[in-house]
Amino acid sequence: MRRWILMIFCLLLLAGCGAAPQDSPAGGEDGASDAVSLPVTEEAIRAAYEAEGAAVLAVTPYERDFLVELGPDERPALDWVFGATGIRRQLYTGFSGIRDYEILYAGCVRFTTDGTLYDTAYRDFPQSGTVSFDGAWDETGQASAYDPYGSGMTADLGPYWAPLAEPASFGMAGRSEALLDARVTVSGLELLFGPMSGQDFEAAFCAPPLVEVACEGNVMTLTCHDTYLDCMALAQGEPEDLERLQLQGTLYPGSFPDGPLEGSNRFISRAEVSQESSSLAVRLTLTEDAGQYTVSREYLGPADSGPYLRLSLRETW
Repeated sequence: MRRWILMIFCLLLLAGCGAAPQDSPAGGEDGASDAVSLPVTEEAIRAAYEAEGAAVLAVTPYERDFLVELGPDERPALDWVFGATGIRRQLYTGFSGIRDYEILYAGCVRFTTDGTLYDTAYRDFPQSGTVSFDGAWDETGQASAYDPYGSGMTADLGPYWAPLAEPASFGMAGRSEALLDARVTVSGLELLFGPMSGQDFEAAFCAPPLVEVACEGNVMTLTCHDTYLDCMALAQGEPEDLERLQLQGTLYPGSFPDGPLEGSNRFISRAEVSQESSSLAVRLTLTEDAGQYTVSREYLGPADSGPYLRLSLRETW
């Protein structure tokens, strides 16, 4: 008899261990954070995040739910709070600040970054993205039943196409760089940068220089600050730099010629580069087909082939 009582007592203990406490947040095991107390209001949401030391930049109501924007001292993020249960779900987190956003439908947000990295002084060109939980959770924030054909939460980050009238500023300031190459491509322009002679040849690999883009009429000007046509490389460079470059068989030009660039495309009828004091100016004469632009950056490396930026043009969509 005592054995049966002991077995029943053990089974009750096991059942108790497997049950979730009544005051724990619903769905806690599948990634839901602590729930906001009911009823869910903007004040209750702000209080919940402030209790955790998180800075709430904005709370946007949508039907019964809320979109919460977080930052700027921590990684920028977008959270979705379900009004029926108070469950909080993180939709998106990134390294760049969020410039603007639009709720397309419940749990789906289209946004544009501002390009400013939250933990550095570097500023990138904005990007555009769409994020959605896409059936990963139901209308209360609980995990949906497994769907082998469902894609779950999605986040798509791509290029932001700015109108020509919108100015832009991006890149890294405080370091001199040289223009190694510039050419018109099938849809825009590419600029390749490298370090100046006497500087660390690894220094220019991290980012292009500070670049400002402005359009007046049909002329777009890219101003590259602290950038020079003459990099004074092989003849005046440090001996170890010269030896390393020669061993690798790379060509580091002493200067890039000013004046018109060869080539044209559907959007650019003429391109020219010139040295203006400590800045490099690239002027593009645009055709009537040009309506929007975007900028991306890449790396060629290693050796003396550093960062380059690609400016692309297209019609207005």
